[in-house]
Amino acid sequence: MLESKHSLPILLVGQGLAGTILAHTLDQVSVPFFMVDAPKTFFTSSYAAGGIFNPVTGRKLEKTWLVEELFGYLFPFYAALEKTLDCSFFHPMPLFRPYANEEMKSWLLERKEAIHNEYLCWEDKGVWVEKAGWLDVESLLTYSKRYFQSKKLIKEIAINPSIDLTIFDDEVHFQGQAYACVVFCEGYHAQQHNPFFGHLNFLPAKGELMKIRSQEPSSDYILNKNGFLLPLGNHEFKVGATYRWDDFSNQASTSAQLDLRAKLKTFGINEYQEIEMSAGVRPATQDRRPLVGFHPHLPLAIFNGFGSKGVSLSPYFAQQWLSEWKGERQINSEASIRRFYHLFST
Repeated sequence: MLESKHSLPILLVGQGLAGTILAHTLDQVSVPFFMVDAPKTFFTSSYAAGGIFNPVTGRKLEKTWLVEELFGYLFPFYAALEKTLDCSFFHPMPLFRPYANEEMKSWLLERKEAIHNEYLCWEDKGVWVEKAGWLDVESLLTYSKRYFQSKKLIKEIAINPSIDLTIFDDEVHFQGQAYACVVFCEGYHAQQHNPFFGHLNFLPAKGELMKIRSQEPSSDYILNKNGFLLPLGNHEFKVGATYRWDDFSNQASTSAQLDLRAKLKTFGINEYQEIEMSAGVRPATQDRRPLVGFHPHLPLAIFNGFGSKGVSLSPYFAQQWLSEWKGERQINSEASIRRFYHLFST
């Protein structure tokens, strides 16, 4: 696929976070494309996303994978996209990680010299993380859909890849139109319904969030303590998140509600009003790396597997996908599905 130069448009399947980011990346450089997105009766997990971006990860406060590349790219990308869409959805905001207990505080402080990086600011009660924040994913998707509709670039329809696509060696036909490539941006649905990529190493994880109203928490920062408390404005907050690997429904569960109430208690929040619960399924993978790239034998591609880090991963890897499509350079080997080419039959 490296030598590809195409005049036919690209067909994107799915207008969740990943598909939306890839579509804007193509639009910015005038690569022709068209999108199809399933009706709202289908389960779109992106609408229930927490949307947090954070340059450090885990209890040891390690820098996240590819942090310099990702965070050097995502800030200008989303700022430019806000101007394109004429709306606000990108919210840089400090994140505070309180010490879980005195034992963990001592453990971290003893290793502070080895752990410290440019994103951390240490205080007596915990650690502040810079270059963090959150993306209002629902607003981004809503305004993007209007933008694509205004340019006649999107259609609401569910695709059955086995029936609706006619695949040739170097193009794909759908509803009478020829496309140079079909890119599947279906989230966790790919594992269940995609005959071309469903066998890859997906490990989807259901997550549930609670939206509350409270006067108690600060609205100036994200609280991160075995869960998160995310300020939305007007004294409203998102509380998250839970993990389940045995239930992929879009229904909120009583067990998750109780778990989130317990998190609020550990956050020191006692007076609040529960507004709503929401559920989504993270398109995570077994090796915690995205699934980005091209089918080894067919004019098909995938842009998926970003898990809970889609906000920070998608812009950078959309550019990587485009660079390989244009024949400039290959996608990062840890994210490229070339690592799974041995699983594809010839």
